[in-house]
Amino acid sequence: MGLQSVTLLILGLVSYSYASCPICGGVDQELDEQLRTVRDLAVNWLADQQNVDGSWPDVNTQNAILGLQLADQSWLAGQGLGERLLTKERLEYELMQYLLPWRSKRRRPLKDLELGGRRLGQYILALNASCISADDFYGLNLNSLMVRLLKQFPEENFNNYFQYSFAILSLCSSETNILKKALVRLARGFDASRPCVSQFGLGNSGHSIDTLSMQVMAMVCARGQAIDKNVPNWDSILSTRVQCIMDDQNDDGSFGNAITTALAIQALTAANASLTSWDCVDAVEFLLTQHTEGDFGGVGSTAQIIPILGCNNFGSLQNAAITCPLHSTTVTATPILPPIQPGDNSTTFQVKVVVNNETETYSVTILTGENLYYGMIRLADVNSDFTFETSDSAFGQSVDAINGVADDADNSLYWTIHIGQEGTYAPKGIEGLYPSEGEVYLFILTDFS
Repeated sequence: MGLQSVTLLILGLVSYSYASCPICGGVDQELDEQLRTVRDLAVNWLADQQNVDGSWPDVNTQNAILGLQLADQSWLAGQGLGERLLTKERLEYELMQYLLPWRSKRRRPLKDLELGGRRLGQYILALNASCISADDFYGLNLNSLMVRLLKQFPEENFNNYFQYSFAILSLCSSETNILKKALVRLARGFDASRPCVSQFGLGNSGHSIDTLSMQVMAMVCARGQAIDKNVPNWDSILSTRVQCIMDDQNDDGSFGNAITTALAIQALTAANASLTSWDCVDAVEFLLTQHTEGDFGGVGSTAQIIPILGCNNFGSLQNAAITCPLHSTTVTATPILPPIQPGDNSTTFQVKVVVNNETETYSVTILTGENLYYGMIRLADVNSDFTFETSDSAFGQSVDAINGVADDADNSLYWTIHIGQEGTYAPKGIEGLYPSEGEVYLFILTDFS
């Protein structure tokens, strides 16, 4: 196939609700039904891999959430309140493990942030897919942080165009302004004179097609900004990269292994590549043979593959019809708890409230099995010195104020929960934590500025 044979309808992102997900232009109804069946298997399999603490294996929490939401835009909203709370708070907890050591330093050079552009991009996309703002993540604008990281490319944890494309995808999906210099770098790639070359090699290298596919998805997603900023040769470079992917299709319809094939299909459908220039049906049929009961070779592999099973790609969040749980900021009525009677199984633990290095300590007794939220209610009932306020969110009760001291967004002060004398950051919220005898919980007004 020559370059002249490529026909692109670059109209922005292609996205569908799953009820009408015609793959390959809807030319094969049987293929659409097979896709739907495999999608359901893959969504169920990937969701079942979630651990009891809300995580997914091998540091794949953000990837699993993103993949599930792109495969089934109502997946998270369809979970129960407890499951949504667990998933959301685990995502935030894992991201905070990267951010807190860096934020605790007086000076914060980006080289000390153990979170490269690709992983931060994945977390931003997962937050967006979960209807959580990346502009104000506990007082930190993650999109602005990503813009700064792009200026540092390449560096130790952020040094190839697969990663760079994920970073661009996160910004355009957040509708964040991308600097022209960053877009020019994406278009130039590793070698400005040869748009189809990546650091990982030429020709039939799976890594090369993986990188080209991510670059195509990023270029389609960011096309509007690139055209507005007059980035030279954007559409011609995009067309060339699409052609390079199509030229690498094998006789069996694949572009390499299952991941490479899935990424290639995502890229070509994102760019609306003419179906007369590549064999979409054969590619999808090949992909649908690569799973075992929905497992495409592990959590990481499946998470990368399933977006196309929902007729989406890694740039689709900009337009995808994600179903968000209803968010409410109303204060809920405090539950009325039964009194603790003599002979009841009870648990006693400590609550410490830390503000400006001053600590108040309280002893709390609950019925065994009650959560920390109930413990706070019982403490407030018996000790007038302790007060607190919470508000409803889609993921449960959020602590807004303790002892009259409220979150202060203007000064980036927020209440955080820690466990034990060592102050380990709590992996869940007050409704997901169940105190044990003698345990210590700390509520700290934390400065995130």
